[in-house]
Amino acid sequence: MINRDPIYQQLNKALRALLASDQYAVGDQFLTERMVCERYDVSRATANKALSNLVAEGVLKFRKGVGTFVDRKPRSGQFLSMTSFTENARRAGLEPSTEVLRFDQLATSEDTNAIACRRLQVRPGDLLYRIERLRKANGAPMILEDRYVVARYCPDLLQHDLNGSLYALFEQVYGLNVTRTEETIQAVILNDYQAGLLGVSSGAAGLVVSAVGYVDDDQPLWWETTVHKPDAFEFRCQVNPGQNYQTLEGHVVLENYD
Repeated sequence: MINRDPIYQQLNKALRALLASDQYAVGDQFLTERMVCERYDVSRATANKALSNLVAEGVLKFRKGVGTFVDRKPRSGQFLSMTSFTENARRAGLEPSTEVLRFDQLATSEDTNAIACRRLQVRPGDLLYRIERLRKANGAPMILEDRYVVARYCPDLLQHDLNGSLYALFEQVYGLNVTRTEETIQAVILNDYQAGLLGVSSGAAGLVVSAVGYVDDDQPLWWETTVHKPDAFEFRCQVNPGQNYQTLEGHVVLENYD
């Protein structure tokens, strides 16, 4: 049978299978970019992308001047280095909670958010879930989420409780493996609706993160915008330079709100 998956996707699966085998143990040095090119007959750009993705997932770790090493064995269904608000809050010693403001299913049309449709690669008539939630820590509002989810990956999602981590729901209930996200961070002026829910003055500055989450067939699962309370978060990024590639990981640090 002909494999019609994109070359990058085939390479990603091959490298994950290699890492999961007995050939490599945690701590072992892994293939270089050049070795990947020669072994799998792919371009340097393709090898670059695959290795960068594995470093970003936390499966591989780059050590400057030494090489790339196995940091942990890949595990199916794990959410890799991504963490949810629920996990971030608990790590900070806070009690997370969620208020679901909107949760419904809709068929895409010309009235549906155009950016969401484009980023999710959906067509008119395709089904989406729209979920709007207010995330809180110790009862204080922290994040206003507005998320669109491709319905075919999550049948009967309307029957589930959305008061906890959606990452955990995607993984544990639907068996989805979210391999990566693409995120942008912008400073904005909060409108009356956003400011009211987050408990700040209208016209205050805020941070908006727009993100697409992809499952392991490299297809988009969700698109969301999250408005963060400006005095409750800081974003830290770490750049890990590789031989000819770089990875960027973002971490949200929740400050201690009583």
